[in-house]
Amino acid sequence: MIMKIQMKSFKTRLLVSFLVALAGGAVLAAVSPGTFLGGWLAAGVLFWGAGLVLLSVWQWAGGGKTLGWMIFLAFFLRLVFGAGMTLALPVYGYDSEQQKAGYLFYDAFQRDQEAWTLANSDDALWASFRDEFTSDQYGGLLSLSAGIYRYFSPGAHRSLLILILAAFAPALGAAFLFSAVSHRWDSRLARWAGWIFVLYPDAIFFSGSQMREPFLIGIAAIGFWAVLYWQEKRRTAWVAFFASFVFGMLFSSRVTPFIFGMFLIIFWAEYLIPRSRSWKIIGWIGVAVAGFGFVMLTWRWLETSAWWDLQVTEDASGWVAKIIADMDLKVQYAFITVYGLAQPVLPATIADPAIPLWKTIAIVRSLGWYLLVPSLIYAFLAVWFVKPAKERRILAWMVVSSVLWMIVAAARAGGDMTDNPRYRVQFISFLALLAAWALLWAWQHRDLWLVRIIAVEAVFLGFFGNWYFSRYFHWGGRLPFWDNVKWIVGLSVFILGSGLLWEGVKWLRKRQSMR
Repeated sequence: MIMKIQMKSFKTRLLVSFLVALAGGAVLAAVSPGTFLGGWLAAGVLFWGAGLVLLSVWQWAGGGKTLGWMIFLAFFLRLVFGAGMTLALPVYGYDSEQQKAGYLFYDAFQRDQEAWTLANSDDALWASFRDEFTSDQYGGLLSLSAGIYRYFSPGAHRSLLILILAAFAPALGAAFLFSAVSHRWDSRLARWAGWIFVLYPDAIFFSGSQMREPFLIGIAAIGFWAVLYWQEKRRTAWVAFFASFVFGMLFSSRVTPFIFGMFLIIFWAEYLIPRSRSWKIIGWIGVAVAGFGFVMLTWRWLETSAWWDLQVTEDASGWVAKIIADMDLKVQYAFITVYGLAQPVLPATIADPAIPLWKTIAIVRSLGWYLLVPSLIYAFLAVWFVKPAKERRILAWMVVSSVLWMIVAAARAGGDMTDNPRYRVQFISFLALLAAWALLWAWQHRDLWLVRIIAVEAVFLGFFGNWYFSRYFHWGGRLPFWDNVKWIVGLSVFILGSGLLWEGVKWLRKRQSMR
């Protein structure tokens, strides 16, 4: 219904967002603590502001039914999931303080409690950047949450108010990503990338709580838009880039420089390399210096974090501890990194004897990741054959940066099913675009390599599915772990090798027919 209304008039957008705020605010107030009127007013004001901005951005980005549904579902799915978990966890979750309070993550629980404490103290909001607030090492989300509680909900701790903002940020990012991809490539790629961005399960999962990820996702999409629109809207692009960087630093001063560093490299590849050879040389020197600096500044932190997460993974999984017991420490790190890239492992989530709520969540998250992985691997292989060179450069840098970040995330968080995918999803703008590009490229070129990669993944899931099911349910014969690995590697080599042979035969036939 909303999509049929012309939103060109600001008064129309104001009215529609107000009506949505009345309804949405009433629903959230009904399931929040405190008085209904106070909750309705607090949630209604946030709904009104969020709705007005999203409708205006939708209009600015060109409108259209597809983009409208993307923005709506990006907001709606995240808010409904987050509110649903807040209500379901105390009843159907585990018997822990965090889940009994309705929080998906302990970090969110601890940070939100400190935000409520800060909101009711005499301290200034920027006190969140001091060391005594241990739940948020960056301070931005804690300060924002405390501000919402202090000025919108002083009488009751309505944690659902933060979820409105957590749903708003990715919905805003969806509009900017769609606009950027439509401008730089085409609307078809924008639609595919946009839907992956909106519907990817982990992007919804980590945006359904009081975490920094949804804000970083939205901020990154805006920064990406600024880079791709720099040529046409320089002043607006610089403002958007600088503002998104500053806000990103408030939420994470470790992740934001990496993301925006990748944006600067894309800027160099897109605009400066075509200008002259000098810019190409200067850029490569800059990349080398920045890469060296990144390694020097983060190596000790990464090594310490990797060691800690190695211990956590061993403690949490007896079979992992048994497998890597006799390995050299560096080999253990490599194994845990590869294991982290596979997380959340689909066969493990199906076989794991978890409670129904968390088992369902884990399976859906795993399905999302394993549906995405083949197209990402294919993108990594296919991007080097793209022509012209300018097109190849920008896609290649996105592939390299995404792979590098996923490896860093896996090394930093090992086999953890929360932290590792949480870091990974911060790059969802790139991942969604690359996956969409890969699917369209494979379809347009009738390329069977994507099918072969899917076949390799099926082999992996089949063998490890048997390994996990036989371990948990005693179904069928159980191969030792390393025998499974040998079979997977052997069959994968056969699939990919026969593919190379087939492509070679086709190439020879083509050459002979041209003579």
